[in-house]
Amino acid sequence: MFETLYNADKGLDRGLQFGDGHFTTLVFKQGEPQLWAYHKQRLIEANKRLGIPFSDHALNAIEQAVSSACREHITGVAKIIITRGNSRQGYRLPEPCEPNWYLTTSALPPSNDKPIRVTVAETRLGEQPLLAGLKTLNRLEQVLLHQERLAVGTDDLIVCSSNGYIIEAIQGNLFWCVDGHWYTPQLTRCGVAGVARQRIIDSQLLPALKIVEASIEDISSVSDMFIANSVKGLIPVMQIRDKVINTQIPAELKTYIDETCA
Repeated sequence: MFETLYNADKGLDRGLQFGDGHFTTLVFKQGEPQLWAYHKQRLIEANKRLGIPFSDHALNAIEQAVSSACREHITGVAKIIITRGNSRQGYRLPEPCEPNWYLTTSALPPSNDKPIRVTVAETRLGEQPLLAGLKTLNRLEQVLLHQERLAVGTDDLIVCSSNGYIIEAIQGNLFWCVDGHWYTPQLTRCGVAGVARQRIIDSQLLPALKIVEASIEDISSVSDMFIANSVKGLIPVMQIRDKVINTQIPAELKTYIDETCA
């Protein structure tokens, strides 16, 4: 255990103090960041909605740093974190506000198309429309969900909101098929609107995909389900609780998404 004595009068990063910030995680291959336009837009949108005054100059600096890291490491995963900057004790916003940003790189996770088992989480997500869709630094709910997953002994969890609507899985966004129709949860109250999710929606490769509010009862006759993650790609689900389902992901969609994933 490391112990650090720090003079808080100098201020600490608000990302560390309060989770006051956001992040995105992307794959890079052959020295090129994948889906950079999507990730850049995610950062811009989060800054806007959280009221973080992030300049074009700073955004360009991130883009240059990402490009440099990708060229250096060729293949891997990059994580970009933006915070509101440093402040002393208390929630009051710093004046002036000078945001901080961080870039980390790591190895690509092993590619794995093995279908997974899921069950329904007991832990539920709090609803906060002001933060819905954003990938903020406040991830304690996901930490608790990972603890629950390990205790249950399953591969992932279907996570619902406090009002009982299906929102997402721990690893990413959910898509499922019932009677030949594809669905994905509406994320206007909580949850993370992932880059892979948006890419699937934009592709129009899932015929008549509907964005819906659905409960666990609404997926009782599900035939297919997968999880979308911009790093891991499309993860097929083979079992929900005790129900075994198909693991077919439309081939054209899988190829389209896998091109930019691990």
